[in-house]
Amino acid sequence: MSDVSPQLIDRLVAISRALAGHIDTGSAFRATAIEIGTLIPHDHIDLAVLLQDGRLHACYEAGFHTSWSELAQHPVEGSPIRRVLWGETPYLLSDNAVVDPRFHFAGAFDEPIFAAELRSRIIVPLRARGSIIGALNISRHEVGCYTLADVAVAQQCADLIAPYIFALIQTEEARRAMLAESEARNRAELLRVGASQLTEGMERERRRMAMDLHDQTLGDLARIARQVSAFRSQGVARAAQLADLEQEITSCLTELRHIVDDMRPSVLELFGLRDAVEAHLNRSVARAKPPIAVRIADTSDGSADGLSETMRTALYRIVQEAINNAVRHAAPGRIEVLLASTESVFKVVVTDDGHGCDAVDPAAQGGIGHMHTRAALVGARLRFEAASRKGGTRVVIEVDREPALDKAQAAPAAMPGEPAVPEVV
Repeated sequence: MSDVSPQLIDRLVAISRALAGHIDTGSAFRATAIEIGTLIPHDHIDLAVLLQDGRLHACYEAGFHTSWSELAQHPVEGSPIRRVLWGETPYLLSDNAVVDPRFHFAGAFDEPIFAAELRSRIIVPLRARGSIIGALNISRHEVGCYTLADVAVAQQCADLIAPYIFALIQTEEARRAMLAESEARNRAELLRVGASQLTEGMERERRRMAMDLHDQTLGDLARIARQVSAFRSQGVARAAQLADLEQEITSCLTELRHIVDDMRPSVLELFGLRDAVEAHLNRSVARAKPPIAVRIADTSDGSADGLSETMRTALYRIVQEAINNAVRHAAPGRIEVLLASTESVFKVVVTDDGHGCDAVDPAAQGGIGHMHTRAALVGARLRFEAASRKGGTRVVIEVDREPALDKAQAAPAAMPGEPAVPEVV
């Protein structure tokens, strides 16, 4: 430090003071950027921070922002400064980065260099614990503004802020890990409680079906048996009596079909999700007073057929409950169901124009609680929202059509034989 001027020492001390008190990387960097500007004038300055074992990086900008900081994370492989981040070169110094081939290559995310006219550029690495953790990037609009002396000053600034930035990054990653663990525990507890409530609900449904069979179907069968016995003892049956008996048998069969359909949606198995939902929708409003208009639209091009049987059944049960809730509690004049999809997501939307609903608690008991539990068990996303400012409710169920693929790839190894000091362009 014997060749460092007192003025530079004062500015480095000011940078150190600017770091104090900040608990997130972005605010800490923005505070230091002002002090760095007194040493190295710039039009743009940003900090690239390596994440996930160096495969990705995030960008923090001070002053005006570019599309670099709009992305939460970006593969290092596409970074215009990847040679510094990979340790292939100790720094980059360019008189005009717009035409400097080191910043432009196939797949490079270099659009901000052109859009923001970042011509003169200095890029130096940030190091902590013997490893590169990111890079400090300083730019001006004019050509040929920086020298090797500026590179040396930039490196001293980077060396000063790197340990603090590293500590903040580690703290943020630890905080995210703790939040993720807490959310995982909460989801596990919600699933446990929800599954318990769903089991209790299924048991209540079994008891209800048993009572329906006992009180309705078995009673009907007993009455039919008595009528047949009477006919046998009389030795003859009139046509009107046989017609009454036929009607009794038909009613009994209809009731049994309803019970069986509730237990296992046969329309879903035979004709698919769209027809099963339409059948339930029409059946649910058949006796509504006043009448409820219904509409179902399918723009998914048969995407539901690509889902597993378990997923289709869960979606059907959730939609079934959404329709039932609207009919029973919302007093709607209209209910609409939409099946739609993109390349990666399939969704069902149930919309009514009824009274609307209050904030929904996922842990609530009853039908809505069961909807959340069913969604969680198959990895679906369920949300309730207002259909319009006038009222109504929209229930949206989304599922991934295929697992998301991690396309990020590890950075290739540094190429040997690179010069220690790149040529200034």
